[in-house]
Amino acid sequence: MGISIFANHAHVFPESFNPAGTIPRLMRLMDECGIDQQIAFAPFPHQCDGRELEPNSWLAGEIAKQPRILGFGTIDFRRKDLAAQVKKVADLGLVGLKLHPNAQDFDILAPHAREVYGAAQEHKLFCSFHSGVHQSRLTGTAVLKFDDVAWDFPDLRFSLEHVGGYHFFREGLAVIFNHVPPPWDKTRKCNVFGGLASVFTQHQNRFWYLTPEQLLELYHQVGADQLIFGLDFPYNLERETGMGLKTLQGLGLPEADLAKILGGNLRRELNITAR
Repeated sequence: MGISIFANHAHVFPESFNPAGTIPRLMRLMDECGIDQQIAFAPFPHQCDGRELEPNSWLAGEIAKQPRILGFGTIDFRRKDLAAQVKKVADLGLVGLKLHPNAQDFDILAPHAREVYGAAQEHKLFCSFHSGVHQSRLTGTAVLKFDDVAWDFPDLRFSLEHVGGYHFFREGLAVIFNHVPPPWDKTRKCNVFGGLASVFTQHQNRFWYLTPEQLLELYHQVGADQLIFGLDFPYNLERETGMGLKTLQGLGLPEADLAKILGGNLRRELNITAR
């Protein structure tokens, strides 16, 4: 293919947490699927309850040994020192945050969530949000709420992972499109991105599946510059990752646009050069 792939969205764990989700296992997938660089997410704090592990420090230490992997930290919303947690993520050299309103049980527009967004904007951290159904109250995690996040934090760069999924794709598309400047406005850029993770298969995570027609509609409405390929490792492995790459390659996109989706956009936003 000739494209250097830099993928987002890999959840990683110590072997004692999840033997199928370790960094060595991720590296095997990367080698098998031709992925040059990867973003790995720290375990969520609630996944570390009862264990002697500080997730952000653990991830920073592990990826220091792996130049092909960069890290996104996370935040414990049960604590009060939210801004200090965000600063520590940046001080550790992690380049973003993985935030999951559903699993972490916070309203997208709650004051304490806004405190995190403001601190992330200040420290120039990219945020990857879960978007879509995840067995939680939809009133607090409604995808359209991300539109307010984009308006209220105009310099915060963030992705809507799964683009709302099967159930809320149109809302996800609406949020991203609403912040794409019209062609005649050259003074602004869109800081909201569609995270293409777990959207390619019907046998796995069908509730986030997007058809090729929906993927093309997303591409045509918001443009290649706003789309970022991701894995959702370890919940997707080699088979699903290969299907995702094959699906994108089969959409008939210009190679330059495909290169943006498969790594160029992520490198640009994180100021990372290709290996």
